[in-house]
Amino acid sequence: MIKRKKVTTKFKTRTRNGIRQMICRNSIENTKYWAWSFLSKHPRCNEWSEVGEGATAVLCYKCVNKTVGPPEIRGGYKSTGRMRGWQFMKEFVDSQGNVFHKGKEQPKLKGTLKPTEPKPTKKKLSKLEKSELRDKVLQQMAMVRGKLKTAKFKKDVHAGNVKMRRLTRQLKKL
Repeated sequence: MIKRKKVTTKFKTRTRNGIRQMICRNSIENTKYWAWSFLSKHPRCNEWSEVGEGATAVLCYKCVNKTVGPPEIRGGYKSTGRMRGWQFMKEFVDSQGNVFHKGKEQPKLKGTLKPTEPKPTKKKLSKLEKSELRDKVLQQMAMVRGKLKTAKFKKDVHAGNVKMRRLTRQLKKL
C-alpha cells in the first residue's frame, strides 16, 4: 500500500505594520473545501484577515456569515407570575397557595397560608429632585461645619460630629 502525499494549498500572506494577514480560503479558483457546498453559488472572496504566526488557512468573516446564517433569536424572559426575589425569601406563598421556604416548595403546607403580599415599591427620585436634595444636604453640612468651628464644649463637638456623619451617609445614598 502506497501512501499518498497530502496536498496542501498555500494561501497568500502579507505583513503590514507588523501584522500578518492571509487571504480567504474562498479566493482560490476551482478548489473545494469544507464550506464549498454553501459558498459555490457566491463569487470568489478577496478579503484579507489578520492571523497569527501558526495559521495555515483562514475563512474570512464574510464567508463565515454566508455559511452559518443568522442566529435564532428566541423570546426573552418569561415571567412565572411570582414577584422578584421570591427564591431568596424565608417564606413565600404564591397565588395558588404553594408554600416555598428559601425557594424550595413545601407540598405538605399547600393551602395553609395566605398568599404573600408584595411590598409597595419606593418612588424613584428624578435627576432634578436628587440634585435639589444633594444641595440641601451640602448646605446643612456647611452649617454644621460652621457650628463645629465655634463649638467650645466637648458635648457640642460630639453632637456636631454625629450630625456630620449622618449627613455624609445621607449624601452617599443619593
